[in-house]
Amino acid sequence: MFLRYLMMVMLLMLTCSPVLHAASQPNDREALAGLKTAKVIFDVRVADLEKLVFNLRLFNETMEGIAAQGVKPEMVITFRGPIVKLLTATALDSEARDLLRNLKKNGVQLEACAVAMRLLKVDPAELVPEIKLVANVFNSLIGYQNKGYAMIAIN
Repeated sequence: MFLRYLMMVMLLMLTCSPVLHAASQPNDREALAGLKTAKVIFDVRVADLEKLVFNLRLFNETMEGIAAQGVKPEMVITFRGPIVKLLTATALDSEARDLLRNLKKNGVQLEACAVAMRLLKVDPAELVPEIKLVANVFNSLIGYQNKGYAMIAIN
């Protein structure tokens, strides 16, 4: 009798266990409900190659995750401040270049700030071809936010 009771209690605990509920695939349906497109502009200011690669991976995963849930991502990634020193062929590693190529291939706009490049003495001719040089990333941030893009700062 005690053994039967103990087994029933254990079975009940297992069916209410968060582990069983965690087995379902997480999604973002609630946040993306009703959207046909998701507009976002990332304001990237990290000045470290390892952090840049981490964020480029995350941008790719975000883009793929939004698309996998039936919403078209419209993404812009802006680079300003000391990070512009990393956007040259000599500074980027092969993984970062591949990630940038993938983003560009999938329609993500990549922009570097000419003001930051001038102030930090980075030659615009050395900018990797995946990234477009714009006059002032602040103008991009202002313009895209006024067009309904959500802005996310990456420090």
